Amino acid sequence: MEARRAEIISINADLSVRTRAASPRSKCLYLFGFRRKLVVSPDESAPEYAMLVLTDPTKSGSTETFPQKDFREGAKMLAGRVDPPTESAGALHKLLTLVVQVAVDDLENTYTEQDVAFAYRKLARQATARVQRWEADAAACESALADNENRRLASALSRAQRDQETRLADLEKSQYVVITRGTDPTQALNILIYQTFGGVLPGPERTDTPTEAEAGVQTGYGIKVTSQGRLEEWSLGTLEGFSTGGYMLIAAAKPTAVRLPPVKVRSAGESGVTGFADQRMLEVALLKPGPKSTGDPLERAIEGMLKQGQANAANALHDAVLHR
Repeated sequence: MEARRAEIISINADLSVRTRAASPRSKCLYLFGFRRKLVVSPDESAPEYAMLVLTDPTKSGSTETFPQKDFREGAKMLAGRVDPPTESAGALHKLLTLVVQVAVDDLENTYTEQDVAFAYRKLARQATARVQRWEADAAACESALADNENRRLASALSRAQRDQETRLADLEKSQYVVITRGTDPTQALNILIYQTFGGVLPGPERTDTPTEAEAGVQTGYGIKVTSQGRLEEWSLGTLEGFSTGGYMLIAAAKPTAVRLPPVKVRSAGESGVTGFADQRMLEVALLKPGPKSTGDPLERAIEGMLKQGQANAANALHDAVLHR
């Protein structure tokens, strides 16, 4: 890498540069925003900006490396050199592209293609494991649906929800609010087990509710993690979209435990109701299976991982560095 470095001796008005060969002791600072190099004096201790370093694919058996700044091009280069290969298309390639992008944009670490391959393989295996978990949890959900107690509770909550549609403007004064949501088999089973909005272990009881601003971010953009804590969205009506390949749940919650939509836009359809993921509901039951999914379940699993992709990829790359 040292032979490729050059010292900047002037910067022109158009941001082009004049350079000369750098000494081996010079440090190179990569400014990805301008695609420029800035050399730090050997006497200074400023850290190098990081990069993704790949081997030259045009030279068989070559160990010569170069910095890859274009993450899309880098993903194409690695498509056939990772396990499983991506063929430069589909959900797996999206996953690989994300890992490469995070590696390129990381300003604290320098990664190799072995790091990217490790991180990608780890995430691909997690997606495969998620599909296997779905299959096992779907069997458990089917058993729960057949349970007589679950059936009775689901039927009672459905009747209450139909009655609720006639008094949507007064839900704050109700003893409880009936809400529904569709989700994958694993989260559906966890919600049933833990009786919480997000299917996570119950936390200490809270007296506050999600703010209108943060509830709006969740319902509008699907951003769950907020400064108040993790939020989960339910609905006043029965929406089947999110239950595709999964299950629909129905629950009752205290009005004081949720953020209801404003009265002027409140309806039994897509009106989002948000609650903290770790807070308990009063009752919850499995209502029905969602529509059958016709796509590849592995692609669905990967698409789900991509929603929190930056964090997932960064963690996998960090693990790759630890396993060098």
